[in-house]
Amino acid sequence: MRQTKSPDASQAPVSTSWYRVLYVDTDTMGIVNNGHYFRFFELARNDFLRHLGLPYSEVERRGIRTPLTEAGAHFFASFHYDDLIRIECWISQVKRASFRFEYLLFLEGDASPRVSGHTVHATLAEDLRVVKIPDWLRATICPADAGQPGRARR
Repeated sequence: MRQTKSPDASQAPVSTSWYRVLYVDTDTMGIVNNGHYFRFFELARNDFLRHLGLPYSEVERRGIRTPLTEAGAHFFASFHYDDLIRIECWISQVKRASFRFEYLLFLEGDASPRVSGHTVHATLAEDLRVVKIPDWLRATICPADAGQPGRARR
């Protein structure tokens, strides 16, 4: 059960993904190990692109790579085994050759996030040179203002 919605035409799309915590995700205290959150972020950003009609496999097929250049997370409360996590994901900033994803993670049914995070991704050509975000990618990730780098979403 995944969906993508656009809050309004002036805002970038927000993707919602779901993840049920497995035992393998938890530490000896029964809490989700902090390193796993970056995997949850990856799930959310892949869903985000897929629901915009451009799965990451297609981005790569077109010769663009988007390596991670920065990541961060803030932990407000823990998740535990069998919790159902709702992950909201959106792009908050698009620059000339990079873009930033934001993430909020909620326990199913809760209104307050338990974790927030972000990742920044550069755009590289297949030969690993930094390149300007191609117009086709820019138009997909920020359809309301394609061609206007630096627009913030939240």
